[in-house]
Amino acid sequence: MHSHSLLFPLPLPIHIGFVIVATLLMGLCYFKRRRRYELFLIVGIVSTLFVYLTPQPPWFYILGIEEIALFVLAVIDMNKEYKDIDEKEKAKKAKETETENEDSPA
Repeated sequence: MHSHSLLFPLPLPIHIGFVIVATLLMGLCYFKRRRRYELFLIVGIVSTLFVYLTPQPPWFYILGIEEIALFVLAVIDMNKEYKDIDEKEKAKKAKETETENEDSPA
């Protein structure tokens, strides 16, 4: 049985399994939709494994800052992406309404 890390609540083999599954799923999402925030999340997921390589305090804190920065970048990019999608949908609906009004007899 593997001992638990004081730095991370999961044993290393389980953590590696979660990272592999999450990376594959996020990779599939990225290849399907090509959104930047998915790349930020992939990098953040994979970099959680660095906690086992560098448990010394300065590197551990740098890793924490990197994780926070990637999460913030992902959230900002996700909000921007969905605002763009909403604007495109509104423009499309307005164009369809305009076309319907022109086609209907007066």
